[in-house]
Amino acid sequence: MRSALSSALGLILLITSALCHASNESRTISDKLWADDLQQLVASIKETHFKPFHVLSESDFDADVARLKSQISDLSEREIIVRMAQIVARLGDGHTRLHIPRLYPELALPAELGHSGTEPPKFDSLKFGQSPVCFELFNDGLFVVAARPEYRDLITHKVLSFDKTLVDDAIERVKSVSFFENDSRARLMAPDRLALPDVAAVLGISVSGDVVELTTVDNAGTESKTSLKTLNELGKNFVSSTPSSLPLWLAKTDEYRWYRLLPDHDAIYVQVNQFEEKPVTPYGDFVAETIAAAQVAGVSRFVIDLRHNSGGIGAWVTPFVTGLGGSEFNKYGRLFVLVGRNTFSAAQHFMHKFEEFTHAIFVGEQSGAKPSHFGDAKRIVLKNSGLTLRVSTIYWHSWLANDFRSAINPHISAPITSSDYFDGVDPVLDAALQYEAPGSLALQINEQFRQGHNQNALLLYQRYLSDGTIRDHRHAIPDLLTMADELVTDGLIKQGYFIYFLANSTYAGDPKIEKGLARIEALMK
Repeated sequence: MRSALSSALGLILLITSALCHASNESRTISDKLWADDLQQLVASIKETHFKPFHVLSESDFDADVARLKSQISDLSEREIIVRMAQIVARLGDGHTRLHIPRLYPELALPAELGHSGTEPPKFDSLKFGQSPVCFELFNDGLFVVAARPEYRDLITHKVLSFDKTLVDDAIERVKSVSFFENDSRARLMAPDRLALPDVAAVLGISVSGDVVELTTVDNAGTESKTSLKTLNELGKNFVSSTPSSLPLWLAKTDEYRWYRLLPDHDAIYVQVNQFEEKPVTPYGDFVAETIAAAQVAGVSRFVIDLRHNSGGIGAWVTPFVTGLGGSEFNKYGRLFVLVGRNTFSAAQHFMHKFEEFTHAIFVGEQSGAKPSHFGDAKRIVLKNSGLTLRVSTIYWHSWLANDFRSAINPHISAPITSSDYFDGVDPVLDAALQYEAPGSLALQINEQFRQGHNQNALLLYQRYLSDGTIRDHRHAIPDLLTMADELVTDGLIKQGYFIYFLANSTYAGDPKIEKGLARIEALMK
């Protein structure tokens, strides 16, 4: 009996050993070398980041690392990469990230590859395959926007599920392997992550990284299921859904900066897609050229589009501030900045500089970063795998003290729907061109309050007070108090209180202001 049992156990151990040996043989990198890369990642974050544990505690971070280290021998290499990316993502810093290597880097988000570029890993086996369709997340859902020719009929379809995982759950799950610091940026990254089948498989969104069953619905409401075979070889081209006549915002996304006069709309349109490191001519020249062109054409609206701008060199923001801040376009209702989830890093810096020094109106969606954020990421290559890690080195504070906003909200909300995109319509630019600004500060602030943009409303008042071209700021107070009383009457008591509170802080001792403030405080109690 004992002899038979011993023989059986010996056979089991032999088989287990053989299986483990076979698993290790299939590995490109040994367990020890992966552990070394993990340790290099940890050391790089702790030694390089300005303040790595501002969201996640160091003890939780260390626990995540220890857990992964203990599991390395049980995981595939792509599982290890995803787990490492999750550990970095939990730091909650939009600039600090581990790049997930892929066969189709041209389809990756520009912000992930970085302005300095990202080299491929040391081994091709570490590259992640690509879905044969590409997605975009619009205000009305996740849609297929491009595909391999054999799947082109799926373009314009709305996605309902990946295998058995409903789309909303899938979008939530990929947050764990995305680098972001606000919901707007998370929405930008979700379609990218969902187009990497191995990532979806590791996160339990799909059953396999080789084939995913995609459930979609077309414009007529007809549901269909399609088996998508993962692309694991290069050279496969995609067809897109973009209309033959591209809207301006999609016309020249590969150019760093360009402009076009729109005389029929009494405007100039300026698109800045990146603050490049070594421009052919300084940005100051470009800003001066666009202002001069607008002046010669006699247009009254100056529109700057930052919706594709994921950053670059922050110093190039200054020419826009100094040039436009001192021009006739620096008036509420004449200067517009189009923004969205891809407005990030130096482009975010642009927003809060314009918020401080100009009367610009932001149009579109929430920005892709916090006004105060970490940046200037250092590129670090893990020595054994060749994976690229980037770690923030500097903390950039916005112009406001204690600015804890997760994003800068637009003054005019203009989300893009799938039909807008597929039909070549740009509701964001249209909103800027059609907007008629209220004629007084009180009306401008009232408009923002009634749209629920409380922070924007209060910052309009702050910007007004800091305008050194206005000789007597007190003359706006009567209208502001009248507006505040109307807000209170309409049930917006806190908003009315804020106006009285700020007016009293500015002109303390005014009997009318003090009386109104006391009345509203009594209502609030």
